[in-house]
Parts: sequence; structure tokens; C-alpha cells
Amino acid sequence: MGKLWGWLFIFLLGGLVYYWQPEFFQQAYGIIEHGDIAALSQYLRSFGIGWGIFVTLILFIVMTFTIVFPFVILSGAAGIVFGLFWGVIISWTGEILGALAMFAFARYFFRGSVASWVCKSPYLKQVDDYSAANGFKALLIARLLPLAPSGIITAVAAISRISFRDFILATILGKLPPVVIKVLIGHDIAFAGENTTRLVLVLSLVVGVYLIMWWHKRAKKRKLEQAR
Repeated sequence: MGKLWGWLFIFLLGGLVYYWQPEFFQQAYGIIEHGDIAALSQYLRSFGIGWGIFVTLILFIVMTFTIVFPFVILSGAAGIVFGLFWGVIISWTGEILGALAMFAFARYFFRGSVASWVCKSPYLKQVDDYSAANGFKALLIARLLPLAPSGIITAVAAISRISFRDFILATILGKLPPVVIKVLIGHDIAFAGENTTRLVLVLSLVVGVYLIMWWHKRAKKRKLEQAR
């Protein structure tokens, strides 16, 4: 019964917020959907500094739940509007708030159902136990990946047995480097003619990270095959 009231509260709150400012959500959604960083930055700038920061944080939380939109669009716009340093701080804060909101939502509404499935499967029980003992390390590594889907990672963590303390610490520490990269990429894409060298260097860094991961995974697989 408690969860039913929780669902009703969430739907009611969402409906009231949308009814209060439908144009805001429609316009912001349309700009983000088209990936127009310059247009989004102009839209955020129209709110002024104070409200612009608030709107940016709200959009980060909403985008965490939608999952499909890459944060680089909003992060880049934040870097343009508030400057690179404050763009990073605001984007970092927004991603953390979004992760906390999704973690609380998914753990409250879905962890109980998942726990009942886990009890019926020795394999899932082993994975669940691993998340409780090594959740911080696993989540930190996942957070450090520059283009990893943050919302999906948060949802998976929420239905695991990772403690809230490990979740928040891994999120705070792990999100900062990718946020810096996303702000720089988004900002420099909008001003590609002025920041071509830095954009190429940052993109090369991202590609290098994934190539190292691919090589490490391949080497590990080869070693296991040789061991057989």
C-alpha cells in the first residue's frame, strides 16, 4: 500500500510540474532532442544566472530518468553559459542530484521485487553478494567511463545490494572526470572553429580509454583460453 501511494505521489507531482510549465518542458525537450547545443545554451541564458542554474539542474535530473539523451548536450550548454569551470561544477552537481533521485526511486520501488528473484537463483545471489562487498569499486569504474549511460548504471546499482554510502562516494568521485570531458566536448563542438585542437585531443583521449579497455578485455580472454 505504501508503494502505491508513492507511485500516486510521483505521478501527481510530475503532472503538476508539467501543468505548471508545459512550454518549458516542450521547448527544452525539443532542443535537446535535436542535439542543438548552441540553441540550448541560448535558452538557458534567457533565464538569467540564478534561474538558469536552477533550470540546468532540473534538466539534469529529468534527463537521468529519460536515459536516452546524452549528457554531453546539456553539459556543453552549461559550459557555454556559465564558463568551463562553473559549467563543470554545475554539471557535476546536476548529475549527482539526478543519480541520487533515480537511486532512491529505483531502490524503493524495484529492489524488493528483484530481491525475490535473486533468492531463487544461485547465480543472481552470487552477483548480488558481489555488489554488496565490491559495489564501490565496480560502480567507481563504471562511473569513470566517459560516455557510459549514467541512468542505466544508476538503476542497476539501485537494484543491487550496494550500500548508499558506497553509491554516493563512487558517484561523487567517479563522475567528475567524465563531466569535465563532456563539458569540454560539448563546448568545443559548439565552437569547433576556435577549439579544434582541444576537441581533437579530448576525443582522442576518450577513444584511447575505450581502446585500452578493449585491449585489456581481449588480452584477458586470450589468457583464459590459453589456461584451458
